[in-house]
Amino acid sequence: MSANDKNAGFRRKLAAVAGATALLLGGGVAAATTASAGPSCPSGYHCLFEGNIGGPVHNYYNSDPDFTDDVFTSGRGVNDNSWAASNSSTGGYESHYYYDVNYGGGLVFCVNPGSSVNGGQLTDDSVDGNHYGQRDEASSLLMRPSTNISCF
Repeated sequence: MSANDKNAGFRRKLAAVAGATALLLGGGVAAATTASAGPSCPSGYHCLFEGNIGGPVHNYYNSDPDFTDDVFTSGRGVNDNSWAASNSSTGGYESHYYYDVNYGGGLVFCVNPGSSVNGGQLTDDSVDGNHYGQRDEASSLLMRPSTNISCF
């Protein structure tokens, strides 16, 4: 085997290793960017908005079983007053919002990491006054690892 043949074989192996390394690193960067891409919400937080995204906001870093004492940047209470949400989780947690405190009353809606939902995407209260709408309903937030629940 000539020196040229040996060098060509070495270059092919080196190119294969470099290509595999680039794929691994590129995949990791893409996943990290997606997990923190929620609009108008700081990295690592789950955010609720009084109006649409970009309006008065309240940021959550951890689950919160009771929104009663939480306030938006406007000074208005968060409990039963949210129209939009954004998820900038860096840990891959879904934002699950519930009708009642302590995660009771059923799931209002949930938001995937790196995603958001605006007021126009959420349903309004039902005609009979029961809690079947999604706007102005959230009273608690539970952060959950990936689930099979369909979220925004």
